[in-house]
Amino acid sequence: MNPLTNCCSKRLVQALLVLLGTLAFEAANAAAGGTVVLVSMDGVRHDLLDGAPLPALQRMQREGARAERLIPVYPSNTFPGHVSIATGTWPDVHGVIDNHFEDAERGVYRYEDDAEWIKAEPLWAAAERQGLPAAAYFWIGSETDWNGISARHRVSPFDPSRPEAEKVQQMLRWLRLPQAQRPRLIMSYWAGVDSVAHRTGPADPAVVEQLRLQDAALRQLLAGIDAMQMWPTLTLVVVSDHGMTATGELIDAAAVLADAGVKARVLGSAVANVYLEDAQDLETAATALAILKNVSVHRRDEVPAAWRLRHEGRTGDLVVTTAPPYVLTPPSNPLCALIPRRCLSPGGHGYPPDHPHMGGILLALGRGVEVGARLPAVHQIDIAATVARLLNIAPPAQSEGTPIAGIGG
Repeated sequence: MNPLTNCCSKRLVQALLVLLGTLAFEAANAAAGGTVVLVSMDGVRHDLLDGAPLPALQRMQREGARAERLIPVYPSNTFPGHVSIATGTWPDVHGVIDNHFEDAERGVYRYEDDAEWIKAEPLWAAAERQGLPAAAYFWIGSETDWNGISARHRVSPFDPSRPEAEKVQQMLRWLRLPQAQRPRLIMSYWAGVDSVAHRTGPADPAVVEQLRLQDAALRQLLAGIDAMQMWPTLTLVVVSDHGMTATGELIDAAAVLADAGVKARVLGSAVANVYLEDAQDLETAATALAILKNVSVHRRDEVPAAWRLRHEGRTGDLVVTTAPPYVLTPPSNPLCALIPRRCLSPGGHGYPPDHPHMGGILLALGRGVEVGARLPAVHQIDIAATVARLLNIAPPAQSEGTPIAGIGG
């Protein structure tokens, strides 16, 4: 045989073996579950996707799946929403009943990132417990260990000034790690449009401009995944925690209680937990608040079961709710004390999940996702089970959700 022919034949065989090895690895990886990247964009309302040109989000809709809307838990706020996404269960189980509440033993919770507040297993802990490396970039509750388990890779402490482009570069670095170190689950919190929409109102052009900036960062993430040719084994899921609506009318529940001679702490805006200093004031407080228009008042043991808000040791003696455009507590800024109405945000959330403006987004692209799929409304509670199915692991221990039809099924 010609030495040149022999050399070429050996190279061809080697190339074929490499190709077969690669295909075998991808097949085994697919059978064992792929990689999931879960990104949350804070405060993106479902209908924002239908306005301005958003190339990355439009690509995800065109080449992947989009849900009609993502239904949040109640109250439709950032901290209970993100914990529900991660745990697959409701505030009455995971314990983060709002952005701000009180615990009978631990004291005040206010935008806390400590995982010890979370009473249900989150996704990153479930993945690590089952042998899959996980990574978390600012996801709520991921900055400390949960029951002794942490994400293999994590960035902390939370820095609201951190640009999304920097998060993308770290996420791509994680995906480039050697197989044994590479996270199979990456969860990242992005700023979304929340702060801007609170400040300007949801209809202001600044909201769309902010979403364009978020879309530009998402385009970088898509391009990085393209370059690594990971789509056969990777699923990208983009969600938001809640929507946004116009607000600005104050019902000062704390002032009403003070006028009635009741000492209490009122925490929350669309849903307010009332913690009485003296339990004997319960009837007086309930009567004073019930006179108000545009509110509903519930004693703790009468909170509707469907709300999934009755948590032992954390739910207030009374739970007061309202609807847009009303809010139940004035801004906490001391400068707003004299004229609180002037300080009210023109945009807000936290209202009942079935309110049309509270719905968020859910899009998916890549492994296990049908091209161009349009899904009905889906629920936050079902995301953890869906991610677990994509990873081929059991969902978090307390998860109550069902995998979303059309993603990984």
